[in-house]
Amino acid sequence: MNKNMSERINWYKKEYVFEQYTRIVPNFKNYERISKKKMLEEIYKVYSYENIIDICTVRELKYLELILKKSKNKDELLSDKYEWERETLKDKFLIEREVNDLFIPSEIIGNVKEAIKKVNWDTAKKLDAINEILVSYCKIQGSALLYSVISLFSSLTHIDEDLLRTHMYYNKVFNYYVYIYSVESHLSENLEIAVYQDYYDIEDELEEERKKQGLASSIPIDFKMFKTLFYNDFDINNIKIKKFLDEIKKLPFFWHEALKEARIYALLNIDREPLKEAIKNVPNLKNYDLSELFEIMDEAMDEMPSGALNGFTPNQAKKIEIESKEMEREREEKYIKQQNACLSKKEANLFYKIYFALLEFTNNKYKIKKSFKIYKRTGLNPNELTDIIDCFWKNKDKIILEFCTTNPYKFNEEELDIASEFKKGFRDLIIIVKFEEEYTGLVSKDRVYMIKGINDNLDNIISYKDLPLPVITSIIPFKNVLIYDSIFVTLSLKFGNDFIKIVEEDYKNSMKYYHL
Repeated sequence: MNKNMSERINWYKKEYVFEQYTRIVPNFKNYERISKKKMLEEIYKVYSYENIIDICTVRELKYLELILKKSKNKDELLSDKYEWERETLKDKFLIEREVNDLFIPSEIIGNVKEAIKKVNWDTAKKLDAINEILVSYCKIQGSALLYSVISLFSSLTHIDEDLLRTHMYYNKVFNYYVYIYSVESHLSENLEIAVYQDYYDIEDELEEERKKQGLASSIPIDFKMFKTLFYNDFDINNIKIKKFLDEIKKLPFFWHEALKEARIYALLNIDREPLKEAIKNVPNLKNYDLSELFEIMDEAMDEMPSGALNGFTPNQAKKIEIESKEMEREREEKYIKQQNACLSKKEANLFYKIYFALLEFTNNKYKIKKSFKIYKRTGLNPNELTDIIDCFWKNKDKIILEFCTTNPYKFNEEELDIASEFKKGFRDLIIIVKFEEEYTGLVSKDRVYMIKGINDNLDNIISYKDLPLPVITSIIPFKNVLIYDSIFVTLSLKFGNDFIKIVEEDYKNSMKYYHL
């Protein structure tokens, strides 16, 4: 029997070979510029014994060892018990299958033998434990920000973030399943995205569905389920999912293709009717009553995590939706319309006079916007002031001291005293939590500040339904109360129900500050 893989590569579709080639070979060539035979050669150049160890899990290496030793009979090696090992090793071109036999291609058998001889099994098991978590999380989400994956799993596993980042950049098992790329960002550095390789082509569709369906809560991390998902496309420990898999495998058709589609439908959490129609139209199933199968399939897919739902299952999402509606109802019942929760017209005018004078002084001192008038000006666009406001709060002590010393706008003593008090203020990320009758409660750094609005009660500007709401603003002492600087930079962050409960409970039990 010819055991040379180069003689068999033409049996495979070029698209299939290219997919494996791009996962295994760094700096791969474009599809049009390379043949199947050349791709296989490049793959086998990569396969030193060290790289064979690095790209295989312990289960794959143990299976290669069994093939080499022939310590198992052929029937057992070809049984369902080793289906995952066979398929992944075949995808990596580390084994080839005859009708009733398996072999390791002659081009690499020497390096495979060396890999089995020199592998450190304890180290390999530790790396598997990391990959089982990281890869499965990416498989559930479809795609995720690299830094968020690193941060989350560093907190869960207590592995240093830099070590996790290095692992995700260079570990060959992880890179076989997960592709990392950069996207431009308005931030100082580009964002890195980790996308599960099988879902790369539908990532744009996934992002659209995530915008429509995404939930803010953090998914519960089940390490046992993650390990199962790494070696299976589905959580086979879930009774409903296992039942669906068992039933569909009884039907006389290529159920593997149907399950691939089911994975995508579950990931996107989209209408399943087209999937059902596709199964109905399989010629071999024309005379089958599939209604019971589809009921079982719906029950199973409601238990499957969805990237569009940020990792939650449809059943979990329904519970969260019910809980959210109940929380909204309770919030509506407890809401009391604000009365006298802002400054008087006279006080508001005084605040703007002082604050705009300080901002214009800041602009002139630091030359941020040339010939830009702020003091006593009306109808200003808040966006025009952002960079000036940021500069003021970064340098407030120096600016206020110089302002009060030079008194460029000829303020009286009371006005200078008020301006001097601004030194106690601060600018930060703040969460607006609750509207009280005469104050608005804001949380910043484990403190609750009770502030007044400027020209209007804040519940006339922001709906109580949007609380808690994260904003960037400034808290300032003004006369005998706290106010904000009249400008909110709202952030597009969504809080999950659990976080909202924590924030509201902390607010309820925390000391309230009315002065700085």
